[in-house]
Amino acid sequence: MTTPERPNILLISMDDAFAFWRFRNAFGVELQTPNLDRICARATAFHAAYCQTPVCGPSRSSFMSGLAPHQTGIFDNYSEIFELLRPEQMWSYRLKEAGYFCSTGGKIHHGYKPRPPEVHNALYSHEAQECHFGPSRTAPHKDFGGAGRGLGTTDEANDSQYYDHTSADYAIDFLRRYDGDAPFYREAGFHNPHPPFRTPARFKEMYDENDFIMPEEWKQKRESDAFAEASFPPNFPLKNETAWRKTIRNYFSCYSHVDWHIGRVWDALQASPHAKNTLVIITADHGYHMGDKARFRKYTLWEEAAGVPLIIYDPRQDKGQVVKDPVALLDIGQTVMDYAELPPLQDSPGRSLRPQVDGAVQDDRSVPTFFFGSAGIRHGQFRYIYYQDGSEKLYDLESDPWQLRDVSPNHPMLSEMRTRLKQTASQYGMFICDDEACEPHPTEYVSVQEHGKQPVSPPTSGQIAFEPPDPDMPDYPGWRRYFLRPRTDMSIDLPKAWRELYYPGDIGDKAEHLEVRCNDLGCHIDFMGGHQRIALRIFGGRGNDRIETAHDPITAYLQSGDNTVEAGFADAIIVGGSGYDRIECQRAENRVHGGTGDAHIICGTGHDIITTGDGRNIVHGNTGTSDVTIDGGTNVIEVGPGDMVLHFQRTGLPQVVKGYKGGELDISDWNTLGPYDLSSDGRDAILTCGTERVRFVATDVAVLRQALADIE
Repeated sequence: MTTPERPNILLISMDDAFAFWRFRNAFGVELQTPNLDRICARATAFHAAYCQTPVCGPSRSSFMSGLAPHQTGIFDNYSEIFELLRPEQMWSYRLKEAGYFCSTGGKIHHGYKPRPPEVHNALYSHEAQECHFGPSRTAPHKDFGGAGRGLGTTDEANDSQYYDHTSADYAIDFLRRYDGDAPFYREAGFHNPHPPFRTPARFKEMYDENDFIMPEEWKQKRESDAFAEASFPPNFPLKNETAWRKTIRNYFSCYSHVDWHIGRVWDALQASPHAKNTLVIITADHGYHMGDKARFRKYTLWEEAAGVPLIIYDPRQDKGQVVKDPVALLDIGQTVMDYAELPPLQDSPGRSLRPQVDGAVQDDRSVPTFFFGSAGIRHGQFRYIYYQDGSEKLYDLESDPWQLRDVSPNHPMLSEMRTRLKQTASQYGMFICDDEACEPHPTEYVSVQEHGKQPVSPPTSGQIAFEPPDPDMPDYPGWRRYFLRPRTDMSIDLPKAWRELYYPGDIGDKAEHLEVRCNDLGCHIDFMGGHQRIALRIFGGRGNDRIETAHDPITAYLQSGDNTVEAGFADAIIVGGSGYDRIECQRAENRVHGGTGDAHIICGTGHDIITTGDGRNIVHGNTGTSDVTIDGGTNVIEVGPGDMVLHFQRTGLPQVVKGYKGGELDISDWNTLGPYDLSSDGRDAILTCGTERVRFVATDVAVLRQALADIE
């Protein structure tokens, strides 16, 4: 820097952006990134930078905290970073505490909306600014085809409505206006080149789809990779080259689109008073496959998904340079601390990259990328992958850049690479437990290889395994997470040492049914995912259990604790227990019985069949259709905007209905009690019959009389 002051820091993040220099001319068409190119001409470009996990949320949680995924405990997009980590654990918090004015706009942490106020206010020095997605679907556009349809808006008046345009505008406005005495830290987060590959049409028209050429190597028969096929399966058949050309054109156009906006921010910085004292870091959360290995996606341990662009601009530099030594995405945190003259991050396996920006050559380093219990490393010219089933792959990137030929059998580097991976994984918080003696450090996550030995005592962080935990394992203090990858149908009795059970999100395995019996200490069963994977049958314990699902059908039987069940988008059967239960339905068909305890039941947007239990219950209607049977207990039924049918059984207890404006009533179970009676009590209507009494709050008697006449 040209001044002795601490530098300003500008962090720019793209979404799903591959290491563009590697693919620039790989497909017969040059990727056009003129703005990134001119920045690189004055900066340090790290051509072997790797994310620590090829998944959006976990990767961002990692590089924004400086912690590896097995230190954060975040492995999929269904774990919210600030439910597991505190804002104070982000390195940007340390900047704010050290006197930096901290500012943000766009996607930096996972998600496209600002963080909740308690998080935002802890990390940033101004009110939140929200970027909205646009233009609307009705905006004039052209359909260019390919994955995501490749829509291109044709009216330039709509250009300013794109998420990335808004994010760039916010950053530009900040750079022009900021005149505070404190150094600033500014974040600018962009959406592209993330699907659905929507841009102004002129960016699509930069590329002729017919000019793209598929590499001949892709068409050769590739060796089987069974674990990879099951864990992150192919999603893009290469037989349709026309679809491939359209899709890669869409991705390239999005890259050029975000490049244009990065150029706008760069120009604003260079025109501002901050140009000579602002460090600029440009990166992405992970890479992306372009159709190789029949994949157009992230979620793998190969170079295409693990590699990321990483550019560091130090205004003291005279000219650009390229660093080919492997570096880690989470090195960003330590690098920022170094430039900001702050102490290094504790417990972070990252390293400051400032020495390399200054021209130093690093030592012989291996850099890892993890996917749950599997890991890969880049070391020298090799990529080595050790999958959780014990299979391994070794690729020579100089002779096989697309990693199509496994050279591990009898290769002289195999043993060394295997040792390096295990040592590196341990340094980043994951201990690989295989056929050897398994004695992990207590704070490490343990990856138990298929058919491998489980640790004698559970680690304090968590474990990732194919087999269920040992039901006879003694109790250990603390709250531990068990990530299960069932390869076959199984039944699990959770020992007291394990309090959280997770099914890794969106992993494809062969099991169809899973039965879980919770322990009595209170368990968290989390089966969030983006598609249906397995049918669940869960028996709660006597503690306070929390059960969450998304697309997996579930049958749950609750016991005496105070329990929470969040059913997802697949069918559910839930039987309440004898404690206090909160049961929330979403889409699909759900059957809920309130049990013997108290229950708060929230209907969903599908079709719900609700039977109240013997306690004090509240039932909330929703926009779906609901059949509610009042079969026992005292109940408050809140009718929602959807259709609700009310079936009144004989309970001998007073009931309350709110929001009733007409609809089907069933009192056939009262037939032996004699005639019913209707009366008014203020604004309420009262329905009585023998020992039964129902108060319809704020309902006109005439509305109730008409509903009863319809069933006579």
